[in-house]
Parts: sequence; C-alpha cells; structure tokens
Amino acid sequence: MLHKTGGIILQTTNYSDTSLIAKIYTERFGLQSYMISGARSKKSKTKASLFRPMAIVDIEVSNSTKSNLHRISEISIQHPYSDIPYNIVKSSIAIFLNEVLFRSLKEEHPDEDLFSFIKNSLLILDIKNESCSSFHLCFLVQISKFFGFYPQGSFSESNSYFDLCNGKFTSQIPSHNNYLNPSLALLLDKIMQAKFENIHEIKIDSIHRKTVLYSLVFFFQFHIPSFGEIKSMAVLEEVIS
Repeated sequence: MLHKTGGIILQTTNYSDTSLIAKIYTERFGLQSYMISGARSKKSKTKASLFRPMAIVDIEVSNSTKSNLHRISEISIQHPYSDIPYNIVKSSIAIFLNEVLFRSLKEEHPDEDLFSFIKNSLLILDIKNESCSSFHLCFLVQISKFFGFYPQGSFSESNSYFDLCNGKFTSQIPSHNNYLNPSLALLLDKIMQAKFENIHEIKIDSIHRKTVLYSLVFFFQFHIPSFGEIKSMAVLEEVIS
C-alpha cells in the first residue's frame, strides 16, 4: 500500500552502482530509511539531486512491516529554498542543524509537532533577512522541548547559574565544571525567550556565541548518550565569527 507524506532529507548513502539509501524524517512515520533504485542512473526519473540534506519533500512510499528498509515510488520538492544554498552563513547553519538532527532523531513513531517545528525553522532560515548568526542557538534551545530536556526555570539574581547536567537554573555553583556563569546564564535565558524572528536582536559577541554553542552541544551530549561529536561546529563558528 502506498502512502503520501512530507519528509525532510537527513542523509543519503550510495547503494550499488545506481541506487541510494536515504534517511528521511517523515511527517507520518517518523524517522525511516528508504531505498531508491536507479536514482543515480542517467535514465532515472527520480534524480539523486532531489535527495540533498535538509530538502523538504513530498514522497509517496510503501512501508513494509517485514523490513526496516522501505521504498519510495515518487518524490518532489515541497519547498524549494531561495537563499540557503547560496548564502554561506545559512548553508553552514543548515549543515549544522542537519548533523544535530541526524544524531538526535532516533524514533520511528511520528511526531507531527516536531516535524512542523523543523520544517518551519528551515523555512524561516531561508527567508530571514536579518542576521542569522545566533539562529542555531535558538534552534537548539527550542528543539530541546521536544526531546524532553528543555532548560528548567529562568535566570534571576537568586538563580544566576545554569547547571548543564541537571538542566536548570540554580542559586549555587554546581559541584562539577559543567555550568554557565551568571553572564552566560543570563544570555541563555534571553535565547530561551527569543523567537527565530527576533533572535538577531540579542547582541552576542563571537566569544560568547562560541561558548554558548559548545555548552549547548554538551547539554545535548549529556542528555542524548548516543549524540556524539558534532563535526560541523568548527566550520560554522569560523563562518559566523
């Protein structure tokens, strides 16, 4: 039986001489792996160029109950990007977000709210005219809601530290080294209150932006044991420094 669903391409791997295996986060089925036979063949109607990471697509699929590898019968681009592929800052952010999603999304069951959040985030990134230098920080904070470890509490004079391990603002310096000092905790609180549309209004210098980024990545690594290293961070920070 064929099903139609929206999807976001996360990763593709060459399979045989002409085929591809694509990992796609779908609206109806969650994270799935699909075989696309002949996609790399010159005669194929389904071109490999459609499977670029972070492409927002419409797909018609057959999901087998006997296998973890399914088939795509049709695919089309749902929302062509107008700026991300040509803007080095936005494309670097998109590569970073792609790696974060690939390492975070493990569930095969659907989550339409999470799918909508990711899709809308990408569409906002594509059309945003103001600075995007802190867009990825806002993304990390907001998506942590869906993963169940959104920062607890808020910054105040009595709760001026943020404990990265326990995920909450606290009044005392934690007994470990994984925490944000008052200036960085205040910055995190501002990011928590921001939206993609106004994140550019928070003024963050390159040193603080880098520190918050590495702290948030540690935050994800601590709460998602299989998260691992994010290799695109260094390039991203070089591009937006």
